[in-house]
Amino acid sequence: MDYISRLLSFIPDKDLELFALDTQVNKFSKKLQGDLLFKLLFYCLVTEKENSLRGMQSALESSLFRAISNSGSTLSIAHSSISERLNTVKYQYFERIFSHCISAYKSSSVIVSKEIVRFDSTIVSLSSSLLGIGYNLKGGDAEKYRLLKFTIGYSDVPDCICFYTGQTYNSENVALTQAIIPNQTSKEQINVFDRGITSRSNYDALTDKNILFISRIDPVAKHTVYKENELKALINTYTLTVVSDSWVYLYTMNKKRSTHPVRIIKAVKKSDGEAIAFITNIKKMKAKEITEIYRSRWQIEIFFKFIKQHLNFSHLLNRTENGIKVVMYVTMTAAILLAHYKKDKELKGYKIAKRKFAQDLERDIIYNIVLMCNGDAEKAKQILYQNTS
Repeated sequence: MDYISRLLSFIPDKDLELFALDTQVNKFSKKLQGDLLFKLLFYCLVTEKENSLRGMQSALESSLFRAISNSGSTLSIAHSSISERLNTVKYQYFERIFSHCISAYKSSSVIVSKEIVRFDSTIVSLSSSLLGIGYNLKGGDAEKYRLLKFTIGYSDVPDCICFYTGQTYNSENVALTQAIIPNQTSKEQINVFDRGITSRSNYDALTDKNILFISRIDPVAKHTVYKENELKALINTYTLTVVSDSWVYLYTMNKKRSTHPVRIIKAVKKSDGEAIAFITNIKKMKAKEITEIYRSRWQIEIFFKFIKQHLNFSHLLNRTENGIKVVMYVTMTAAILLAHYKKDKELKGYKIAKRKFAQDLERDIIYNIVLMCNGDAEKAKQILYQNTS
């Protein structure tokens, strides 16, 4: 079986049918059903430079899409009708596909000894006159825009995604903590995040739940030393010199001491001598390894850049909460398959992986059409040019 077909078998038609029954996604639709909408969104995400409703309408009428979707004769659906369907189609169907794809990916991958999940948020904004959901920042021109926050947990694929529209989620203390706690899949999972979580009570909450974390903290944060991890010599990494490693109790702005001690590793940057500090609740791990795991956090920044620039994540294809969730889950599903493709083909970047994936997908479609026709050129021509006059 060709490679792309094997990859797409992560989400076979029988599972799409099962998810459709469970979520009743097709209850009020006979034309643009759940599986067809999923395949259409996925196809356009990986083959189009900038996906749009009109682009989806055009793809729906193309012979190549008919071949991948097994939709038979050409469907003609106006772009406005596609938008209306996104408004109301049950997003839970697409959420199920995303969750299933994560499980399929992980079961097919080599299990690593340490599961490192990086958490961070990205924001999409649009004029308040165009977007009815989301929150505002206070003051001046900022109040003219509504903000949507997407908080993602990323290992080597997007493991989970949370979509926030309420004002309280403007705070990363809230958004990150509420994303991390329910998405702890094992006791060994190490959660890495930037300085978004600063609340001492949130550090305590994570420790209470035996959730391991690594982050950054202000080197001069108020604390008292509980226990020193004595360094026999200065520890050097590629970019840092570690100068101390201690268990401490932190204090809030109200001078209240934290419930649990945390470990603070202080270092200086070799490039400019700037002081830097890491915070963790991990006991049995060397200071150097803690700093190296935190350094791997940059991978989620690369992922955000990719989905924004090459999967159109910053562009709202639909402006309803339901439609945004549908596109969000299909985008994350596409990202998982592209990550698998990138890893398997040993490609360096997501951009080239997407381009090569689209090329391989097109070749596989044409190859399958030839197989369907038993090499009959006239029959292939009928399939490729059906209803294109």
